[in-house]
Amino acid sequence: MRDRTEARQGREVLTARRRRSAAILLVVILATCSAAALDHVTRLPRVPVEWRASWSVPADAENGVMFLKAPGHAVSARAVTVATRQGTVRIHDPRTGALRRTVPADPAQPAPITGVWIAVDTLVVARGEPDGAEQTLYGHDLATGAQLWRRTVVTALRQPRLSDTGSYYGPRIMATEHGIVVFEQADEPLDIQALDARTGRPTARVTYPRSCRLTGAATARSVRLLSYCQGNELRLASMDPRTLRQGWTRVLPSSFSPKNGAPSIRLTANAEGYVQARAGEDDFFLDPDGRLLSTGSQAVKVTDPDRWNPPLYAGSSTVANDQGRALRNTTWPLPAYLISMDPGTGRLGGLPIDLPAHLVSLAGEIRDMAFVFSDVPGDGRLTAYRLIYGTARPKTAWPDACALLTGRDLAAFADGYRPAPAADGAAKCDWIPPADDGAVVSLSVEWVSSSDASARKLYTAEAAAVEETGDIDPTTEAPGFLTYTVAETNGFYGATIINVGPVIVKLTSSSRQAVRLLSPVLRDHLLARYRPGVRAPAHVRERGWSFPTDAAVRTEPVVTGGVVYATSGDGTVSALDAATGAVRWRYRTGGSVEDGHVVAHGTVYAASRTGRLVALDTGTGRPRWSRRITVFGRLVVAAGRLYLWTRHPAWSSKAELVALDAASGKQLWSFQPAGDVLTPEPVLAGDVVLTGSDHGVMYALSPATGTQQRRYRLGGERDRILLLRTGTTVYATSSSGGVNAVDAVSGEVRWRSRITGTISVRPMVAGGTVYVGDDEGTTHALDAATGAPLWDFQAKGDQPMFAWSAAVADGLLYTVGRDRVLYALDTATGRTRRRLPLPGGRDTGPVAADGTVYVSDREGTLYALDPATGAPRSRFRTGGKAQTETVVADGFVYIGSSNGNIYARPTAGP
Repeated sequence: MRDRTEARQGREVLTARRRRSAAILLVVILATCSAAALDHVTRLPRVPVEWRASWSVPADAENGVMFLKAPGHAVSARAVTVATRQGTVRIHDPRTGALRRTVPADPAQPAPITGVWIAVDTLVVARGEPDGAEQTLYGHDLATGAQLWRRTVVTALRQPRLSDTGSYYGPRIMATEHGIVVFEQADEPLDIQALDARTGRPTARVTYPRSCRLTGAATARSVRLLSYCQGNELRLASMDPRTLRQGWTRVLPSSFSPKNGAPSIRLTANAEGYVQARAGEDDFFLDPDGRLLSTGSQAVKVTDPDRWNPPLYAGSSTVANDQGRALRNTTWPLPAYLISMDPGTGRLGGLPIDLPAHLVSLAGEIRDMAFVFSDVPGDGRLTAYRLIYGTARPKTAWPDACALLTGRDLAAFADGYRPAPAADGAAKCDWIPPADDGAVVSLSVEWVSSSDASARKLYTAEAAAVEETGDIDPTTEAPGFLTYTVAETNGFYGATIINVGPVIVKLTSSSRQAVRLLSPVLRDHLLARYRPGVRAPAHVRERGWSFPTDAAVRTEPVVTGGVVYATSGDGTVSALDAATGAVRWRYRTGGSVEDGHVVAHGTVYAASRTGRLVALDTGTGRPRWSRRITVFGRLVVAAGRLYLWTRHPAWSSKAELVALDAASGKQLWSFQPAGDVLTPEPVLAGDVVLTGSDHGVMYALSPATGTQQRRYRLGGERDRILLLRTGTTVYATSSSGGVNAVDAVSGEVRWRSRITGTISVRPMVAGGTVYVGDDEGTTHALDAATGAPLWDFQAKGDQPMFAWSAAVADGLLYTVGRDRVLYALDTATGRTRRRLPLPGGRDTGPVAADGTVYVSDREGTLYALDPATGAPRSRFRTGGKAQTETVVADGFVYIGSSNGNIYARPTAGP
């Protein structure tokens, strides 16, 4: 019994052990399968998925020197170097950005840095004046910064013209692992010198064949030369940087015909030796051995790369136009791509970075890293990007551009608009007006980023570039929202760039009113889509208004009867309510109106550049009459007559003064001076018509008949005579410095005086004193009764396109010198009471009115000053350049801007 019990227990233990073993085996099998499955997942192809910023440092020095085409930074696997404005060179670790050391400036050579390069373990620094041909090269040990050698080289200053043959267009200095190459001449004979990187000693010198157009680029170990010689083929050659001997040479199948002259050529190479060569409209992509991989027509689309290939350049992903030739400067989409070439297929691949394409250049590359110089205004930087790998690239959902606005939205501007998607696949939509003369409204999705932060960085850089180079509309500016205007050869248009969340969108139209009206609507739609529940910041309303015309405003608005009459560069005459800016009427003259307009007796007179003079009813804008006549200079209306200058032909140095009946436009008489009238000035009309000339003579004419009554010789045969009438006295200046006072009724010359300097601007009279300014910025004060000199004030400087101007208020004369400073001078003594530096110098003004002095600087800021002290009361940023004189009326200051806006600002009186 006991034996049976023990046997049964033994069988149970054995069964339990077998079950436990089976369970363990099952766990092992499952674990093995899971590991195999996990290994299968990890074995999925890992491909480049994004460029991620790793580190960044300021690169505030100029990006090299233009004629040298030298960089202000250098990249190698051992170090990254960056030049500074202080003349030092920072050496950074390429992987981490850590600062290893700083190479100090040479106290014996304080000239700025004009270029830096890395040649294996040598740092090469060029120092010299940016406009000087002589450059001093320094060799420093890259590890310690110690100076190894110093050598002076001479390179030609002149940039060759595109029409030149026998010229070199590439970098004047190039550094490789095997030596330094210096092109000493830009024109033939093209002398090339090779230097040893460790000693700076010459190792070779050659002269390139004549009649060849040549450019070059450096790789890590060699120099590539692209040449086009007259009657010869387009050739790409490899040159040894130590011996200057050519290795391989490849003939490229250019379509350019030699009979058309040599094409423009360009060459881009990366460290590994991949090359893009361009000749005219032909593009070629070659590998390090010179093997042609593809042409522009074969590499027409940038695709996602499937492996590491060193970037060749930074640019837009859109690299082909309708003809299939490669482009690097297209404008859509917004971000830059780091574009590389597949060595097997010759196809281009690229991934985006978070900076606009037009602001970046590729500084260099090492394995899985690229270094990009970004020229963002006010924030030039060198940024290291690391290539991130993964099994799948992040996907972003792009909105339908035509769905971001609706027909109802457009109806707020005009009825009948219809959407038209872009035919080329771009995320763009054109809203087409019902009539041919309507304005097209275009909407483009510039980018959809994988993160809000990346989109914000991209938008911020683009907005900074717009504000630096363009005219903006400050009245609508808000975070993520910037409206601006663009003037191009083919027209003037308004635009708004908007960033909400991960998306950046741009709205453009030739109608700036449409842009101003629709941009906030578009922003609200984007907020509803990407930020539900978030509202745009409320606009802070201020007294005054602004009106968006469709071109730059260059002529002073005329304010009368509660209406502002203004003209813009597109030839439109606008009548606006002076208090609100509401449109009363608009009229298109058919051409640009640049010489002003005049309002008198219920009529607006305006002359366009296309040779049409119109008279419009001030109440309705309807034409009362028009006639074909090309007008030069400003219009003058007096005693029922309209006076103007014209030429036959338009380029003639002679000019004719014409008087028209102001009511009908009928010609009454004409008068042609005997000599040249190069720059017609407005006539002084009254009991006698007075006009100056460019041949030293002032004429007095009968207002009724135009017959010459008197003729005054007030200057030399080439002197320009400028006139100012005060009461019965005419003050006339000659460009050679003569100042005269003439009785307007009797013609008697009351006095003659002279200043030292050239006069190009009319004088000014106030408080019994005549003020005259010369072209050097000196203000002269003369007694108005006798012409006796009272005092003079010098404010010389280097202001280009300087024109003297002045205003008097509360015993102070306000004037801006060539030194870009506004001075408040005591009218009795000429002593300085106050000074205010103006960025860029004066643009318009000064104007004294209603207890305030107004002046604008060349950066578009309008200043309102206390007339007694000269202290600023307020500043207003116009967003463009103030191109009209300030007009003060009915409690408002009116001014026109290059951004197309007409502003009405409250006066800044006490």
